[in-house]
Amino acid sequence: MHSITGTTFSLPEEARPAVAAAFAAAPTPGADTDHLLDHGAKLLRNCLPPQLLADLADWRHQPTPWLTVTGLPATGRHLPTPLDGFCDEATLGTANLVHFGLLRLLALSPVAYRWENEGRPIRNVAPRAEAADTQTSWGYAQPLDWHTDDSVLDHTAGAPAAEAIPHHLSFYGMRNTESVPTDLLLVEEVLAALPDSTVQALRRPEYAVTAPESYASDGEEPAREAVPMVWTLPSGHPGLRYGPGRVTGLTEGAEAALAAFETRIAGLDGSSVLIGAGDFHVFDNRRVLHRRVPFTPAAPGAGRWLRRCYALGATS
Repeated sequence: MHSITGTTFSLPEEARPAVAAAFAAAPTPGADTDHLLDHGAKLLRNCLPPQLLADLADWRHQPTPWLTVTGLPATGRHLPTPLDGFCDEATLGTANLVHFGLLRLLALSPVAYRWENEGRPIRNVAPRAEAADTQTSWGYAQPLDWHTDDSVLDHTAGAPAAEAIPHHLSFYGMRNTESVPTDLLLVEEVLAALPDSTVQALRRPEYAVTAPESYASDGEEPAREAVPMVWTLPSGHPGLRYGPGRVTGLTEGAEAALAAFETRIAGLDGSSVLIGAGDFHVFDNRRVLHRRVPFTPAAPGAGRWLRRCYALGATS
């Protein structure tokens, strides 16, 4: 199913048992990213229906701002949602093979950052009691308002992978018993409702950006000055960097444009996506803002658990 903003594919019901069995029978893959990319993609090519493989190839060449694939193999056994943000990756063979395999099929390369998540490529998006009120993926008591991830990093084409704003956010669903949606808002929709003069002001290199709360506070987290909020991607679409309280205008014009932008997004609802167990979801982090409403987690070990991996595209 396609729309102007998003695409949804589903593994047919009749194919799910065989695909799940193929992943369950796969040898324990370990945590090596290259191995997971290669073997996950090989398994998917061998067991997904030809039509779904063709659909994924079409999306790779003509991507919409976001993609959801439902009905994929789940873990096959109960694993508790991690309470401290981390878990034993060796127990997540199916999840990692599906997640990384799809990234390879979509020509996306995983990337991790030394300032966040201890430099690990997979982030467990799960409620953590001591982080309840934080503006991070471990928080849950406060709204996580419209933002793009890692806006403090380099937006320019050809930036080193370890310093570039992630092109995409990808997720694999472990569980979402609370039915917490992920809201998505297309940048074009926001800019289309702003005066041209405001959009031009957002494109000027007159903004400063600080690191998000999820970055380690060791005095070495990055900061950036004299950068634009909006720029043009190689695809011709507008890209955006934004986090509430993390972007500051350096001139009166920039401050006014930022205020107009924030007023506009406050009045937009976007689209909601529900990522459940065995679902894969990916969106363009520069073309799409996202947010999460506050929620009450299920019992410890049973709360919402998504696996997130940042990714870069070869030409995007």
